[in-house]
Amino acid sequence: MKRYLLLLLTGISTTGLMAQKNNDVPFQLQGLVNLPGYDSTNRAIYFSYQKNGKEVLDSAVIKDNKFSFRSTADVDIKASLQFTKPNTSPNAAADPNSLSLYLSKGVVSVSAKGYLRKAIITGSVVNDDYMAFKKPYLKLDTSLRLLGWKKRSVKAGDAIGAKNVDAQIDSVKNLKLVQLSDFLSKNIAKPYAAEALLMYVSTDGSALSAGKAQQFFDRLPAKQKTTKLGKEITTALSKLTDKTSTINVLKGVDFYDGYAQKVTQPVAKGVTRISNAEYLRQLSPAEIDKIGKTLKIKVTIKSGCDNYDRIGHVTLVMMPKGEAYNLEKGEQFELLRIMTPFMYLTRQPDHIPYEAQIDQMVNTIKQSGKDVYLLTEVFGTTGAGQREVIGCDGSLLTFNVSVDLISDKTKDFSAQKGISLLSYYSLDGKDKSAGKNSKQVNFELPQDTKTTVLYLISSGHGAADGGEEYNWREHILDLDGKEYIRLEMSQNCAPFEMYNTQPNGIYFGDISKERRSWCPGGPVPTRVVNLGPLAKGKHTLKVSIPEAEFEKTDSKYYVSAYLITE
Repeated sequence: MKRYLLLLLTGISTTGLMAQKNNDVPFQLQGLVNLPGYDSTNRAIYFSYQKNGKEVLDSAVIKDNKFSFRSTADVDIKASLQFTKPNTSPNAAADPNSLSLYLSKGVVSVSAKGYLRKAIITGSVVNDDYMAFKKPYLKLDTSLRLLGWKKRSVKAGDAIGAKNVDAQIDSVKNLKLVQLSDFLSKNIAKPYAAEALLMYVSTDGSALSAGKAQQFFDRLPAKQKTTKLGKEITTALSKLTDKTSTINVLKGVDFYDGYAQKVTQPVAKGVTRISNAEYLRQLSPAEIDKIGKTLKIKVTIKSGCDNYDRIGHVTLVMMPKGEAYNLEKGEQFELLRIMTPFMYLTRQPDHIPYEAQIDQMVNTIKQSGKDVYLLTEVFGTTGAGQREVIGCDGSLLTFNVSVDLISDKTKDFSAQKGISLLSYYSLDGKDKSAGKNSKQVNFELPQDTKTTVLYLISSGHGAADGGEEYNWREHILDLDGKEYIRLEMSQNCAPFEMYNTQPNGIYFGDISKERRSWCPGGPVPTRVVNLGPLAKGKHTLKVSIPEAEFEKTDSKYYVSAYLITE
């Protein structure tokens, strides 16, 4: 039997490693495999584990399909078994028949009828917990593989179809990131927290936060940082930092009851409180220069004393250079609309991230001759929360809100241009100039376009019996007087159920069988419609919701729309 001691991190002294708290205990690992007779001669198995702050690589020859290891090991550090080809050293790339596991004091048994990774492991409570931890992520990874096949089946040249599948993929990745973030927030001292963090930094959804990942890494036990997993995480974090830049538009800003008198609490430098529920920030030239080819917006809502579902949105406002901010005179583009969940202040998860990829807005934001503002509104009230939530008596605090712009550092821009059409327009059926339940807008193109893409956000509101909050009405779009497309506006709310920590009348039973135009705890989808090339000159676009019952139920739809031309 051979045993090799390997220092895991060069440059760290043996004294420093030994000073870290180790959890070395005696163990015995017993294995049973099922090698065919023709492949059993001189077949070795290698075992890697941590002992006294160092990695140990041990080996054993398999006899009668059995092997055994006995020593002491730090059971907080993941161990691994690796089959090898006869008379060779272990090489996971050449022979990926391996198994990761967590040891325990005493006897741990491994029984493999085929591949090692499918082995049954008994005798280790920590490993049982580890396997239970991995199960939900295996299901999410299966969903991602299925969506990958779906994307490969999209017809060549169908950019909108590909983008819609990309959005579905991003949604699943973000759900995985949220669950991993929640786990790490509560379980950073678990032996397998380092693996959870590696999963987090390896999941490239739009919700991935390099800053949050670094915070998790800083909180890891010191000995976890010096393992192979720790080094892989360090490398991944370095790549994330090198590739992206983040603009903190709002950082932990308190929002207050929208019905109350305007509060006087101080705000951060550069932030203007328009009202208790609205905050404004202008982007500096240096911040705009940080924006590269890609751009996403991220809004994080932390629970306060509003325990009901509310609406929020972030709007880009473009003003002529040097002209005072004026919402009515500015060009408005709604970037992201959200619905807060039913949140109870003291329950977890107590925050929710919302993201949207807004690459199409890069050129509009970076155009010269404009001042760039971001207006964030999350309207809420604490009238019910003061009575129903422990610790909220007398409080006006509704939510704590952060807004970030996250971009890559690639300076490669297209010739896209944004045209504002509607911003948070209240379509309530009272204006009948364009027909029943319709709104028509005019726009003019200065030149022929190669492509014209419409971005539309619409959500129904009205909580009376039969109100539009409970419906998902078909939208009809007319272009230049002719029907162009019909949009089905329903949304699956199941992915957002976990954020609703207060019992409510929406998330009960099997929510996956329900459909709504919006979901408490979810972003309102941005619908993307390719209008194709359009000729220079004047055009009209009409949005109609013919089946909506506005007047009977005192309902409305908030509609935002803009064009991106190239």
